[in-house]
Amino acid sequence: MAMKALRSIIEFLGVTVPALLLAALVVIVLSDVIARNFFATSIMWAQELAVVLMAATVWLGLVGASMNGQLFGISLFVDRLPERYAPFARLLANILVLLICAQVIRAAFAQIATARFTTFLTLGWPKWIVAAFLATGMILVMAGLLLNMAEDFRKERP
Repeated sequence: MAMKALRSIIEFLGVTVPALLLAALVVIVLSDVIARNFFATSIMWAQELAVVLMAATVWLGLVGASMNGQLFGISLFVDRLPERYAPFARLLANILVLLICAQVIRAAFAQIATARFTTFLTLGWPKWIVAAFLATGMILVMAGLLLNMAEDFRKERP
């Protein structure tokens, strides 16, 4: 039961939230384009907010792709292997993804530490928020991957 609840939370954060963020991004960019073309003015904060929303959409959207087995590079190789090698290749691929995520998280925290005093000019928000979305996305990818691995292990056990 706890695994289902965790899966639901991760899928919400990796599928629903990025979809909502993308919708907001489209509305903001479209509004700025309309303002520039029809009213000869620009929404001052639109570009900076678009950057934040795009980063959040991509990094959280990666969680949804991972949860649904849509990490293209991994599937491309693992699915082409003979069936007897597939479980080992999936395990190896999962371990590599976990290691890569851990390194990206480490890099994101380093970026947060160095950018903690810089802010977006018009929004006034700290610029480390983009790196925080990256770290959050990678943490959720790891959590989802570990959840998938645990579920696969349960299925394979007699």
